[in-house]
Amino acid sequence: MAAEATDKFWDMAEDFSTCMVTTRDGQRLRSRPMAPYLSRERGEILFLTDATSHKVDEVEAEPQVACSFTQKNEYVAVSGTARVSQDRALIDEIWDDEAEAWMPQGKDGPNVAVLVVTPSQAEIWDVTSNKLTQAWEFAKAYIGDKPQPDTTENVKVQL
Repeated sequence: MAAEATDKFWDMAEDFSTCMVTTRDGQRLRSRPMAPYLSRERGEILFLTDATSHKVDEVEAEPQVACSFTQKNEYVAVSGTARVSQDRALIDEIWDDEAEAWMPQGKDGPNVAVLVVTPSQAEIWDVTSNKLTQAWEFAKAYIGDKPQPDTTENVKVQL
């Protein structure tokens, strides 16, 4: 079951083009949208970033991060640790045309870096029921036949 849940996490995460990455800025939490690149083989979520950005300072001060993926009826929350790398082979591996728009200096620019997140835990919510089933479940919960609607598969995954 654990391997199946881990595979489900990576399969679902591959479907997302954006996620919110949360870091600690002193006593405050800060989230920002970033484009994830997944390396299932290494067990890492990678993000291109500017080495001079504030998030790099935040990760260096406190490496614990969270990543939140959402899209229609699918939700994935990840907890893990982050580090910053300027390894050129890693940058080459994930560089694409979209990155060029955000980093016009190109992949060889001196400030191009990769935020490498090593997830330790994920939680998945996958709404598996159709609209009619969802409506029925909500109605049963509303009239008191159930304590809450049952429309979502929820799995916690240790990575």
